[in-house]
Amino acid sequence: MFQLQPLNEGDIVFIGDSITEMGMNWGVRFGGTQFRNRGIKADMTYGVLARLSEMQKASPKAIFILIGINDIFNLYYQQEIQQLSSVAENIQKITVALRTSLPNTQIFVQSLLPDHRDFITVLAKEVNQQIQQIPNKQFEYVDLHSFFVTPEGVMRPELTTDGTHLNAKGYALWHKLLLPYIEAL
Repeated sequence: MFQLQPLNEGDIVFIGDSITEMGMNWGVRFGGTQFRNRGIKADMTYGVLARLSEMQKASPKAIFILIGINDIFNLYYQQEIQQLSSVAENIQKITVALRTSLPNTQIFVQSLLPDHRDFITVLAKEVNQQIQQIPNKQFEYVDLHSFFVTPEGVMRPELTTDGTHLNAKGYALWHKLLLPYIEAL
């Protein structure tokens, strides 16, 4: 799929996991041909680190990153990841590598979304706080979490298909929240 829509200089790239991937053609959402989706189902921060070269070669105008929820799932269920702090540390590595090689590219890190499981949402909120506390940020932080979470601390049910992934209403809200950033480019 990526070969059918190669990255070009000046593109706006969305990189992440299945939540990004299932957003499909971001150009349709934002009304332009320069948008590229680089979401991969089940991807983690380690996967994004391993595939930065495509972006570094293309010199995009902006990169929007939403990654880390699968790291949390892995930490909790598979326990291959040992520390929650590795998520924010990897996001810092991603943004530093991108900033170093792409000094003219605007980088946006979007907060992790809540989940239907309150304990996962608590961990996502902790990662979001860690991301915001990264010293000498190489990116602009975009809060999505607070718009998707209920007062009870879970994903708003009307925005999701399964408690984790978004439905049409969830993607419409995400679009609305990112529109000011896109228009400012």
